[in-house]
Amino acid sequence: MQSDLKTLLAYSTVENVGIITIAIGLALAYKASGLPTLAGLALLAALLHVFNHALFKSLLFLGAGAILVATGQRDIERLGGLIHRMPATAVAFLVGAAAISALPPLNGFASEWLVFQSILNGTVLPQWLLKFALPVVGLVLALSAAPRRRLLRARLWHRLPRPAASRRGGERGGGAGP
Repeated sequence: MQSDLKTLLAYSTVENVGIITIAIGLALAYKASGLPTLAGLALLAALLHVFNHALFKSLLFLGAGAILVATGQRDIERLGGLIHRMPATAVAFLVGAAAISALPPLNGFASEWLVFQSILNGTVLPQWLLKFALPVVGLVLALSAAPRRRLLRARLWHRLPRPAASRRGGERGGGAGP
């Protein structure tokens, strides 16, 4: 429920480092179990996510900096209608927000999809504990995407509603009777 833009981006970095750590751990588990192809897949997923995270997080932090300089505001709830004031920054930020949310066909989707494929192939591991733990890890990873999607739901894209008294016509026309 974080509303500070830069803090939200920092929290999502911690989550993305967790995704990378999961993929590296899977690569090590597959390698130790004599499954070099799956180890390569998991390591590729980790490295691709490192590269993708560097791209979209840089874009988002640069966008957040531009927003902060232009508005003096970091509170997402107070940044309404930004797409009208700063269209290029808003579009770039929207692309970064979609990428970090792992929406296809963007780069965040590709690397997270490979991480999920690595998790789903965990059933071939001989360790019974990993066979049961990996579906839970996959579920937690899927549920962890919700906070990242907060950037897409932010009020950056919509105009903030004006208070009722300042709307044209005031309170007239809003009643239930004739």
